[in-house]
Amino acid sequence: MLNGKHGGNDLAHDVKLDLSANLNPLGMPERVRRAVLDSACDWEKYPDPECRALRVKLSESLGISYENIVCGNGADDLIYRIVSALRPRCALILAPTFSEYRKALEEHGCEVCEHMLSSDNGFAVTERILSDIDNVDMVFIASPNNPTGAVIGTELLKKIVETCEKNRAYLVCDESFIDFTEDAVEVTALSALKLNMIVLRSFTKIFAIAGLRLGYVVCGSSETAAAIKNTGQYWSVSVPAQAAGKAALDEKEYLRETVRFVANEREYLSAELSRCGFEVYPSAANYLLFRAFKSLGQLLLDEGILIRSCADYSGLDESFFRIAVRTHDENMRFAAAVRRALNG
Repeated sequence: MLNGKHGGNDLAHDVKLDLSANLNPLGMPERVRRAVLDSACDWEKYPDPECRALRVKLSESLGISYENIVCGNGADDLIYRIVSALRPRCALILAPTFSEYRKALEEHGCEVCEHMLSSDNGFAVTERILSDIDNVDMVFIASPNNPTGAVIGTELLKKIVETCEKNRAYLVCDESFIDFTEDAVEVTALSALKLNMIVLRSFTKIFAIAGLRLGYVVCGSSETAAAIKNTGQYWSVSVPAQAAGKAALDEKEYLRETVRFVANEREYLSAELSRCGFEVYPSAANYLLFRAFKSLGQLLLDEGILIRSCADYSGLDESFFRIAVRTHDENMRFAAAVRRALNG
């Protein structure tokens, strides 16, 4: 199967164009690159284990108490630390969704229940999820969801928050890709933050720093944050990653340009795939889920183009693929290769 667990990790092939990893097509901001290089004089020292300077800046940027923020070695690291700290007995996740939620939960002996999404409505989360929150003590949702790109609406999010609160379940909302959306301020779970909530964010995707690894959580209570902070390795965030994060928080125009660019290119890719007769699902993120013929991924790989097979996602099969939104030239190269595959 193409790219086993995740996108961007198939090193066994000669890949000339990688559309399997969902990173910002504009690349790392120059300000961030300079900050990383300038931090080299501190690489001989241990990093601050509490990421104090970065958390202070995040606190100011988000308007959230410093004590409620925890930084980690990417969003994945924090998923495992959340589960390790809170030890749920039974958890609810979406399907399809990011596989690391299930993996982290099962590694800690947690029973995992799935709320199956339907292709009939573009894999959108609906009020059906509310009845599945009974008898669980943790709920993982993602907005935008991966691999669908669907965002959870504000009113439904409030109902999910209220239902979790009533059932005394922790709600973990993964917003790793929310900065790519056009209405992030309106749809973020931070606007509905409650004591039982944890909002997960990632620097890695939006600032194209996959090799550095940086993420953070905002918790509804400082006690929850302290529990998460005290799990995992002591020095979880490196010196260059902390420097990158502090510089990235000043990149306001870069974020605005990213949203505009991604929206335009996502529309272009969606139109191209639809013209090829494929079913393309609505997305607000920097990637698209579509359904094609099963051999498409291999035919593209034969040309050196890697896309993400979604066969390993619960609820999907080998006919589903996810592609990242890349630069216009790269997107045109991909579209042309798909047409060749159709005509071959």
